[in-house]
Amino acid sequence: MSESENISSLIIKRTITRGIVLLVLSLVLIVSLFPPVEAIDYLFYVLTAGFNVAPEVFLMVIDLLLLLAGYWLASAVYSFLYVGKRKSNALAFVASQLSSLNRTYNRRGLVSLTIAAAIIIICHVPAILDATLLSFELHLIMHTLMLLAGFMIFTGFRMLSPNMRLLTYLLGCKGMAIFGALLIVSPAVVYGSYPYYEQAETGAAMIAMCIASDATVIPIWLRRYFTKR
Repeated sequence: MSESENISSLIIKRTITRGIVLLVLSLVLIVSLFPPVEAIDYLFYVLTAGFNVAPEVFLMVIDLLLLLAGYWLASAVYSFLYVGKRKSNALAFVASQLSSLNRTYNRRGLVSLTIAAAIIIICHVPAILDATLLSFELHLIMHTLMLLAGFMIFTGFRMLSPNMRLLTYLLGCKGMAIFGALLIVSPAVVYGSYPYYEQAETGAAMIAMCIASDATVIPIWLRRYFTKR
């Protein structure tokens, strides 16, 4: 076997391993976070009582985990498709067509990222979120949509450069921080399912998460920027 064939075989093995790991991780989150199981959801409510933290904070974490599960699931599918198109002409044709459609209708990831943002915003409209907490069917639909949003984020990020991915992520965090600030200063209850005193705590947690993301991502972005100059 030639050196190029060895390298190709190694890349395929690594891609398969990566795909399997991401698939397992995403499925664990999906099983844990989807009703009627929601094992992590129940765990978060126990932690809420134990650490005296607003339930909305843990619900926000659940939404972020659903987005991550969708992102990992999409990444696993992409890994398997990458390997499959090297082994099958039919899969190679399908992958080529999907890639062509994505480049044509999803330039710079604008369409998929817009869809993801719309899903996240709509699911957190106060009237809609309050309704999902009272309905099993709506709760299931919301979780499915958040999973789809994570899938769309991966699809959009595939069309961006590494620096643009970081910038897009930071912009998303800024949107969360602005909404968190709104929850802090709002004189009225935004979500009727929760008491007013928990609202400011949730807003503060959202801002804190944004600051933590900035402290992590901005140095990475600056390092990449100045390394390439």
